[in-house]
Amino acid sequence: MNPSHETAHARPDAPAGALRRCVNLGVVAHVDAGKTSLTEALLLRGGAIDRLGRVDDGTTQTDTTSQERQRGITIRAAVATFVVDGVAVNVVDTPGHPDFIAEVDRSLAVLDAAVLAVSAVEGVQAQTIVLFRALRRLGVPTVFFVNKIDRAGADPDRVLTAIARRLTPALVPLARVHHPGTPAAKAEPGDWDDPAWAEHVTARLADHDDTLLEAWIDPAQQLEQQRLRSSLSALTRSGAVHPVLFGSARTGEGVAQLIVTVTEIVPATVGDDGPGVAQVFKIERSAAGQRVCTVRMRGGTLRVRDRTLLGGGRTATVTGIEVFAPGGTAASDVTSAGQIARVRGLDTARIGDWIGTEQAAATSALPEPGLETRVVATDPAQQADLHRALADLADLDPLIAVRPDAGAARIRLYGAVQQEVLTDTLAAEYGIRVEFQETTMVCVERLAGTASAVLRMGDPGHQHHYSLGVTIEPAAPGSGVELVVAAPHITVPMHVYGNVEDYRTAVHEYLATPLAVGPHGWPVTDLRVTVVESDYPPAGPRAVAVKRTTELVVREAIRRAGTLVCEPTDRFELEAPAGTLSAVLGLLGRHGAVPGPPQVTGDLATITGTVPAAEVGALRTGLHAAAHGEGVLETVLDHYAPARNRLGVGRRPGPP
Repeated sequence: MNPSHETAHARPDAPAGALRRCVNLGVVAHVDAGKTSLTEALLLRGGAIDRLGRVDDGTTQTDTTSQERQRGITIRAAVATFVVDGVAVNVVDTPGHPDFIAEVDRSLAVLDAAVLAVSAVEGVQAQTIVLFRALRRLGVPTVFFVNKIDRAGADPDRVLTAIARRLTPALVPLARVHHPGTPAAKAEPGDWDDPAWAEHVTARLADHDDTLLEAWIDPAQQLEQQRLRSSLSALTRSGAVHPVLFGSARTGEGVAQLIVTVTEIVPATVGDDGPGVAQVFKIERSAAGQRVCTVRMRGGTLRVRDRTLLGGGRTATVTGIEVFAPGGTAASDVTSAGQIARVRGLDTARIGDWIGTEQAAATSALPEPGLETRVVATDPAQQADLHRALADLADLDPLIAVRPDAGAARIRLYGAVQQEVLTDTLAAEYGIRVEFQETTMVCVERLAGTASAVLRMGDPGHQHHYSLGVTIEPAAPGSGVELVVAAPHITVPMHVYGNVEDYRTAVHEYLATPLAVGPHGWPVTDLRVTVVESDYPPAGPRAVAVKRTTELVVREAIRRAGTLVCEPTDRFELEAPAGTLSAVLGLLGRHGAVPGPPQVTGDLATITGTVPAAEVGALRTGLHAAAHGEGVLETVLDHYAPARNRLGVGRRPGPP
């Protein structure tokens, strides 16, 4: 790269309101790969800060909470901004620990591009692979930054080989490393005017660019530097190739080239004056308790006092806007396409909501929590306060999924570190000390047989003016809930619902309550409900009578049919060195996995199959030793199977 391209021209004093050209850049990595330090280095080089913060000292710009500073890890996604040549670069720092993968997922959905940091010492690690695959699924252009080249044991060539083998071979290295593993380590940008360097880059790009290949093999054509740069940019944005840069966040080596590469490759989004459309990816509460939504503007302009859609028929009035600028946020009357902003007034918004459109929330590229745990206040007098606090926290993280449980509450979590952080949060922010009790897998119930139930007007204890009879029967796994109306249509209360289809729609909604908690405390699913009898008095029933009667009859039919608790079973893909295959297969067998035939390519073995979700944590722990620290396990929910008699699976704790 020419010297003229090596320096990022920062303009930290640009007014926040004038920054209508934006790039949203995510920084992701396995924990301890230097992700937050790299964010600091980007901000320093971009002129947004004048001193490099340290994770160990708790002085970084993006790890702002006391827990992040105490633990030295990122827990909540954070945004910091610098300006290069009139373009605002919003750097989104994301957690690296697997327990906070949901926070990463929300952030990935709003990025224009990502920098995936890989340690030059440790190389490709388990979470590196998970993150890269998530970025690929979401179509986020990704640049690799091989960090810590100055650390003892750094081996950039080995890491580059590992990236090509474990992640993708479509790599375009853009620098050479001198003196790796020493304090004198340097990353020398390639010289695009050097014929040998240009040939090296052309060979990498021509594998994916047919027109470039034709020009390359045509002796009459001479490839200009700009042609190569344009091909690199287009191929990176499409996900066909991935530039690789090298450096050290600690010393700042290679950071300037990283800034230039990203801003050249990813075109800035330019604000426009159309109707504002945005996506909520983070929710916080201000010191005064006001909800503050961090949004990515997808199009148009959002102004203070605008009345905007929240989806589902909800609306809200924008009461305040802050846009990200060097040094923090700045109050503004407006935010435009491409910008990330903090917006007040969206009091019923949830994470994932779209503002200004009825578009559905983005599909997650990562799994939902599979564990449910019971939490109680150590002081029983604070139990009601605990419920309110958890409801507040569920606004910030809806995957917690709080539900009451006889003097306690139950929430969903990814793992032990997230549980520890939640404990500290409740103590520090709400003054509530808590205990976590039994933890179980999130299960479902399926019918054990077929049964019928009926309630008729006049039956003892039946106080509603409506008669209903249903038959329930098991359906195919994964089929959900099917409702069939087999009763004579003349007996269906048309004057309440209009027609049979509207009646079916209403009754399907009424099923949610009796199916939410089965005899063992888990949701009941995969069944067919058939309405075989319906009747009402001449004056007609009220809708509430139909709803209550439906709930009572279906609940009784479920009791008579009985249910089986079914535990989640995950489909897994496991990668490990071929030399550890025997140990890995033995580990899988001990944890109830059903593997398929291993596929061995070179020195890497890949195994796919199914495993009880309850065994995944122990399997992941054991894999580290079995695969000598080089195993990678990815899982996704595949189906539910009858639960084995094992601690943590069975009756759901709490009242049915």
